[in-house]
This record gives sequence, structure tokens and C-alpha cells, in this order.
Amino acid sequence: MINYYFDNTNELRPFTHKLEANDDTLPPDNALRIAPSFKEGYWPCEQNSKWILIEDNRNKTVYNIETQEPLKIEYIGKIRDGFTELEPFEFCQWNGKKWVLDEDAKNENIIKNNQLLKNSLLNDAHEKIAILQDIIDLDMQETDEEAQLKQWKKYRIVLTRVDASDINAKFPDKPK
Repeated sequence: MINYYFDNTNELRPFTHKLEANDDTLPPDNALRIAPSFKEGYWPCEQNSKWILIEDNRNKTVYNIETQEPLKIEYIGKIRDGFTELEPFEFCQWNGKKWVLDEDAKNENIIKNNQLLKNSLLNDAHEKIAILQDIIDLDMQETDEEAQLKQWKKYRIVLTRVDASDINAKFPDKPK
């Protein structure tokens, strides 16, 4: 059995979860009257009437190797299985020792973003063409709006030909 309740505020009362030790009483079974040694990253605990040092990771942040969710450690002892102190990054997976880039997840995200961009650019082109077409149909054009309409229609055609499933997709520049 290991006792984790060292009280460093009173050297004659190292444990506070049982009887209080004072000059007029015998110490409780778990109270050691000798000061423990301290070491960075460890916490002194009593085991079989002796001090031992237990790894202390309290207040450290660890990450679940399955979900990548952070967790603040609130216990004394080694970091539990299934967690690591190594912080995950975008599009990574755990390989048993460290986080590595998940190329498939990264590429899926690029393709998804390409499709969203293509749809957004097409919507912009449809809107611009509709307005320019209305201006021309109602004979309200000014300087170069017919040329603009032609440029936007060409842009829309080139844009529809872009393969958004290609991770290296190149999108045309919008007409000025």
C-alpha cells in the first residue's frame, strides 16, 4: 500500500488523512517522523514505513492517442497507457511512439477545401454574369460591360473544368 498524502507544511505531521500527530500522542501508523527527500518531478510517498518517490505529473497536459483530446493530469504516478505528453498536430495519427502525418486525411481535407472553393468561385461568377447580363439586356451598359460579361463567361467555363479532386488543382484568376 502506498500513501500519497505527504503534508509538507508541518514536518512532524507528514500525513493529514488520519489522526493528528503531536507531542502528546504516539504517531499514527502512517506518520513517519523523518523528512522525505525531494526530487524534481517526483512526490514523496510512504510505503511500508519508508519514503519512496513516485513520479509526479500533476498539472501536466497529456493527449489521448486515439482521440487527440487533451487531459490535465490530476493523479500521482506514471502517465497512463493510451496517453502521451507529445502534442498532436493537424492531420496526424499515433504510430506507437510519436505522432506522424496522416497523408490520406490531409489529402481528403485538401480535396474537400478545393470543392468548397470551386463552388464559392462558381457562385461568384454566376452572380456577376447575371448582373452583367441584366445590364446588357436592359441596354443600361456603360464603358466595357459587354467585354466584362465575355471575360466572366470564359472564366466560368475554365472554372467548371477544374478538377477539384486533384490535390494540386489550380484555379483561374477572377477577371478584373
